[in-house]
Amino acid sequence: MYLINVLAKPTKESDQFDKVVGAYVSIYIDFKDIDGAYELAKFYVVEEGWEIEEVEEEYFSIDSENDVDNEDIELYEEALEYGFSMIFNCYESED
Repeated sequence: MYLINVLAKPTKESDQFDKVVGAYVSIYIDFKDIDGAYELAKFYVVEEGWEIEEVEEEYFSIDSENDVDNEDIELYEEALEYGFSMIFNCYESED
């Protein structure tokens, strides 16, 4: 499993459009190949109605629950069950 981080902004299709200006998205992908995991991560973010601004090159390999912070165990378990899990850490304008 991999943890990939993406910087994204909401499009008109997103529930967050006009509420936030962007988000750091953490995506847990249960996939064997990192290249495929990156493609899936991008697909899921776009599918939620967000436009990708940047995909971080650094990723984290997760071999077991011990590799995950306690507050993210639920995301890890969800990714094991469904193949992926993601959380949008939204932020508002700094103005």
